[in-house]
Amino acid sequence: MHNPIRPYLYEIGKALGNLGYELCQQANAPEPLNIHGQVKQAVDNLCYNLHNLSADLDAYRFDLIKNAECEDASQKDIETITVAMQHLLHNSTDTHNGKRTTLAGELHKLDYIVSSIYRLMAHGAVGRQEYIFDKITEHE
Repeated sequence: MHNPIRPYLYEIGKALGNLGYELCQQANAPEPLNIHGQVKQAVDNLCYNLHNLSADLDAYRFDLIKNAECEDASQKDIETITVAMQHLLHNSTDTHNGKRTTLAGELHKLDYIVSSIYRLMAHGAVGRQEYIFDKITEHE
């Protein structure tokens, strides 16, 4: 068995890099944004590589259980993946107003706000006061 981590990390990094490059290109272009295809492709690529990484690591785990040792991945590799997963899934950071937020929380918030904007644009601004969410300044 080969090191089950590094090839997938390369592909994950490549997918994120390609997405980042495309987002930067579109952010600097005068045309309207058209990022949904690139995001879908990146997510598909990420899921594919994460799934296969999990499968290879599960086989590696099985070898450890069966043979009590396996030299395909170092303990340092596993430690850094563990900490990276904790950061991705559970790390929180301070916002401008001293509150804590997570990556998942910000993505959910963004999903809600963009969906609300889309509905407002499609159906008009009737009842718009209920949609106001001010995250830049706090009201006294």
